[in-house]
Amino acid sequence: MSLKTETTAQTTAANDDAPKLNRRQAAKVATRAKLIASARKLWAEPGTYEAIGIREISAAAGMSTGAIFANWKGKADLWREAMGFEPPVDSEAVRAALKAQADADVRMAA
Repeated sequence: MSLKTETTAQTTAANDDAPKLNRRQAAKVATRAKLIASARKLWAEPGTYEAIGIREISAAAGMSTGAIFANWKGKADLWREAMGFEPPVDSEAVRAALKAQADADVRMAA
């Protein structure tokens, strides 16, 4: 047996141990992978979490927003799976809330 044939036989044997997916399951796995790849690409630059939404990610993957919601609860869950950590908390909304709280603290101290 040649080295190539032996390697192919070993690869096939290793793949035989993996659970078999039906067409629907395989399609779901492929959809998730495509959406995760699109999210990672769009969120690769710092500061893009707030600017890039579900619509942009699904459009980049060539899918509907429903494909995201069929797989994740929302944007934060997709971020956790795609990026491997919690979504960033530095955003315009957070900064506005912190400024409002600081202003209220100043008024209370006066």
